[in-house]
Amino acid sequence: MKALQWSMTIPKDKQEAFVKWFSEVAGPLFDDFGAKKHELYKVEDKEIIGKQVKEEDRYVERVYFDDDFDIPSYFTNVKANPEAWKISRMYEGKFGAKGIELRILKEV
Repeated sequence: MKALQWSMTIPKDKQEAFVKWFSEVAGPLFDDFGAKKHELYKVEDKEIIGKQVKEEDRYVERVYFDDDFDIPSYFTNVKANPEAWKISRMYEGKFGAKGIELRILKEV
């Protein structure tokens, strides 16, 4: 299995709408592009145990694909699809996402 993982900071006043949007719009769109599963997490901002990484207003999104899925084609196809491209721009535009990081994960 392969996964794309984005982490980003979402302003407090946009978080509720962002979670709803991810569930209703972005997540199903990933499915249309071959995703097997998609998840959204909020990083805990209160210390629960020592050595914990705490981040305020930080979200982690993971989208899972089969091992043979072609990641570069995914990004090419999103850019070529006007509706998907518009939705992908909403993270920053509508929800004010900052500090976006992308990791490509490979199951070992």
